[in-house]
Amino acid sequence: MLLNIALHGLEEAAGVRYRTGIHAGDVRDGCPALTRYADDLVACCHSREQAEQVKARLAEWLEPRGLAFNEAKTRIVSLSEGFDFLGFNLRRYPNGKLLIKPGTTAIKRLRERLAKEFRALRGANVAAVLAKIVPITRGWVAYYRTVVSAKVFSALTDYLWKLTYKWACWSHQNKPRHWIVGRYFGKFNKFRNDRWTFGDKETGAYLPKPAWTEIVRHTPVKGSASPDDPALAGYWAQRRQKVRPPLDSYTVRLLSRQDGRCSLCGENLLTPDQPPQSPQGWEHWLMWVTRQAIKADYLVHRDTASAARSHRTHLVHATCHRSKHPPRPAGNTVLQQAT
Repeated sequence: MLLNIALHGLEEAAGVRYRTGIHAGDVRDGCPALTRYADDLVACCHSREQAEQVKARLAEWLEPRGLAFNEAKTRIVSLSEGFDFLGFNLRRYPNGKLLIKPGTTAIKRLRERLAKEFRALRGANVAAVLAKIVPITRGWVAYYRTVVSAKVFSALTDYLWKLTYKWACWSHQNKPRHWIVGRYFGKFNKFRNDRWTFGDKETGAYLPKPAWTEIVRHTPVKGSASPDDPALAGYWAQRRQKVRPPLDSYTVRLLSRQDGRCSLCGENLLTPDQPPQSPQGWEHWLMWVTRQAIKADYLVHRDTASAARSHRTHLVHATCHRSKHPPRPAGNTVLQQAT
């Protein structure tokens, strides 16, 4: 928030100008385009000379505010070379297409973390492995699911299989391979014909494969709209409602069918909030918000036996479910009215 206040007006200082009328929000021809997140920014210019001019104007604008560029991290590159920004790699390829992919550094960092976590989990049971690894992988995938990530997700799926199989072999060094496969791998997801899914056969919990993730393109923000502008609260609330939560497809279908609301009280099942802006943010969201809302008793799947088969299952708050169906007393319990 403080950085957004301190750097307000940065676009105008860089020379960014927007069109008005029916083309409102589009950058005018010949003007640079600037993208900023906190104190990280990228200025896309038409030539190297223009990029140097923009850098000089911004340095002059930052100086009275006691700020300056970090020269070690500031560089001017051609789009054909590509550059990394917020964990993404942006590059224009020889065929003329501009592709945004997960950055090589981000992929390497994730692989190293997963390998470290699996080494630390040696000796733990499968439930502990799933509790630790699932939020990490699903959080990372949720962050990068809006760009060209299908091949990266497929490679990550293969890497996870190797890590899980290696962990299982280490945990049962005296057992044959077919026994290990039968114990930890199977068709856990009933909506997918995949018998090589790692999971816990006692609880049914499993590790979702990154390759299952559907790519959902990011919708660009209109013009200079800011989440901190009170006048645009409605616009940002509408955008947040359109963000598909990175949950399993079954729960997402139920949420969509119910418009994200509890069928008993009519309130939102998941509190609409600003989507996380980093892999760690999505990991925290999955560990706390989702686990409390969907796993840990606040949100439950409720079956109505008398309803049609296609509309029998729906989502409700656990609190609403308990108030509608209070727990029955035990057979030998005697209820006495207080006097």
